[in-house]
Amino acid sequence: MKFIDGAINGKNDAVRYILGVTLIVFAYIIGSTFLFIDIGVNFHSESIPETESEIIQLIGKNRFLALVMIPFIFVFIALFFITTKVHGRKFLQLITGRTSIDFKRIAFSFGVIVLIQTLLLGIQVYFNPNIVWQFDINKFLPLFLIALLLIPIQTTCEEMLFRGYIMQGFKLRTKNNLIAILVSGIMFGMVHIGNPEIEVIGYHIIVYYIAVGIFLGLISYFDNGMELAIGYHAANNLFAALLITTNWQVFQTDAVFIDNTPPQIGCETIIGILVILPLLFFLFKRKYNWGNLELKDKN
Repeated sequence: MKFIDGAINGKNDAVRYILGVTLIVFAYIIGSTFLFIDIGVNFHSESIPETESEIIQLIGKNRFLALVMIPFIFVFIALFFITTKVHGRKFLQLITGRTSIDFKRIAFSFGVIVLIQTLLLGIQVYFNPNIVWQFDINKFLPLFLIALLLIPIQTTCEEMLFRGYIMQGFKLRTKNNLIAILVSGIMFGMVHIGNPEIEVIGYHIIVYYIAVGIFLGLISYFDNGMELAIGYHAANNLFAALLITTNWQVFQTDAVFIDNTPPQIGCETIIGILVILPLLFFLFKRKYNWGNLELKDKN
């Protein structure tokens, strides 16, 4: 059975999907309350912080990062319960079409992304004087532990939700692989609409998130599992949290470097969509022998 057809197994009527999505949203809301409880109990301010920057200024960057990652622990638990109890499926089918998770694939994808981003960062540091070294060991060590423990949970949850639960669900309903990949990619992009960079750059940056979502859907489809997508997503977010940050993007941390360039869609974003993603796709294709790139099911 193909990974994208994982929803064939179990009970998958519309009511169960509505219940599943409701439980996922509810789990995220429950996890999110810890941030507001912490602010209300442990911090006293004359004015209630409204923006992400105001909250970070009040409670600190590391504490904020930990608290915004906590909801994904609840989402992970919800996805496990929904898959196994609501739909009566094996949890493994939400992640891969193989008999077990291929951790070597995750490690390969992770390593390739870290290598590419390190090279790009080196170029940026050399040519962009706005990228400044800000390494502080006392702040970085707690950040490193928080990021290493929680960010992989966050990224894996998003992959299971969009490349697993949603993409498989739409394939079951539409019987069309391309529609399932496109819809899951668009939905992945749209959930980032609340990110702080949207406010300062504009809604057109959503195109980048949609492109990444479609790319991750494609490699999950052709590789018969989301292991490569899991490695990509974890490497990307860990790099953004640990190596280079800004004061206006979603990850505002005590990373090694800070980019003080005014908010904009940089060349690296355009290069990422037009060059890096296609090159990665064909690298994975060659290494894992995907064969013909057909999106139609064979009769």
